[in-house]
Amino acid sequence: MTVSDVLLEDLIDEATEEVLSCTQQPVLNPPLERVVVGSVVIKVNRLGTEGISSEGYSGVSTSYLDGLPANLRSIVYANSRIGSWGDDDESE
Repeated sequence: MTVSDVLLEDLIDEATEEVLSCTQQPVLNPPLERVVVGSVVIKVNRLGTEGISSEGYSGVSTSYLDGLPANLRSIVYANSRIGSWGDDDESE
């Protein structure tokens, strides 16, 4: 299956927005860029199987990943700004 450039750009934008939203960061740092790449790979591999958690044919079963794998989740958690709301200026 070939992924069009437009679809790939949409998946990259979607993954970037998801990572920034989850971490409450304004921009991606290098570790978060790796999370975006990993997320896009997962999204591309899941094209056509959205909504299916597992399937089986002729004794062969396939299970699909739900969410990010543990190694990418740990990068997201390590780069999250928990409890950050809006302006970072705490001098007031």
